Amino acid sequence: MKRIVSAIFAGLAIVGIPGPVTAQTELTVIVYGGSFEQGWKRAVIEPFEKANPDIKVRIATGLTMEAAAMMRAQKDDPKIDVFMMDEVGAAQGAGEGLYQPLDDKSIPNLDKLYPQFRVKGNPYTKFMYVSQVLAYDKNRIKAAPDSYLALWEPEYKQKIAIPDINTSHGIFFLLMAARMNGGGVDNIDPGFTAIKQLKPNVVTFWNQHAQVSQLFTQGDIVMTTWTTDRVEGLIDAGGDARWAIPKESAFLIDSTIGIAKGTKRLAAAQKYLDFVLSVPAQEANAKYTFLTPVNREAKLAPDIAARLPAGEETLRKLLTVDWTTVTRERPKWVDRWNREITTP
Repeated sequence: MKRIVSAIFAGLAIVGIPGPVTAQTELTVIVYGGSFEQGWKRAVIEPFEKANPDIKVRIATGLTMEAAAMMRAQKDDPKIDVFMMDEVGAAQGAGEGLYQPLDDKSIPNLDKLYPQFRVKGNPYTKFMYVSQVLAYDKNRIKAAPDSYLALWEPEYKQKIAIPDINTSHGIFFLLMAARMNGGGVDNIDPGFTAIKQLKPNVVTFWNQHAQVSQLFTQGDIVMTTWTTDRVEGLIDAGGDARWAIPKESAFLIDSTIGIAKGTKRLAAAQKYLDFVLSVPAQEANAKYTFLTPVNREAKLAPDIAARLPAGEETLRKLLTVDWTTVTRERPKWVDRWNREITTP
């Protein structure tokens, strides 16, 4: 994914985003980059603008932690109206009062979501889910690995990539490593011990999805933990990666979307969120970007469903995260990671 940097913020300020100067409202939204952005344009942006010709949607792209930092930086004068991020960042924003609470009257499609994807107090909502699984090169690993322990195999020295702690994916991997070794969110030590033992196999700590695609395409790695939607996107682009949910299961990643508190374009932002949660948009995102719907009325063709961690049985098996604890502990984990994992 592209990074949100100060240049983007400055660029938004220069074009005078606050308040429309014509009859058309300009709504600025965060969208994940790369193949996600391209699919989102087809599934959401283009049909939304067609249905709402008085609203023009502008896109800024970025990773969760960058989006969370941007939300915090612009809290007194919002330049971005709608934020998309994983819950590790959204929970921080909600705790700091940075979201405009959602309501069912203005966003009626909230009522159609599976209950587990609603958030207490409605600071934001979940709009899709994928899963962080084991991704592997099908040509160099013939049988799908049935355990994350495969990452530690000596034969894969300097052939593994893992996500950095500064991404939400790094948090998921740390939690999985801890869980596999008798720990968990309240006892993270086993996770750090296991990852330190993994370091001889690690060629890089990735922080962008495009980076993972390149590593697989160039043959630099044979395995990593990655998300189902990104693996499927690489497959469609001709890549040899495949994914598997190991016996230890996999973490559910249910990304969030919410409105910046203080936005001057609240009505347009509410229309946009409602469209994101609508059946047509949910089904289209499953088709174009392999995002599993959270609207219980969405229907998937069998060939699409087969490429997603979809279905009640799979959903029951996926692991969830205690974000309250993660939000509290994450700064300490990041500091420890930088000292113990990425330091040579």
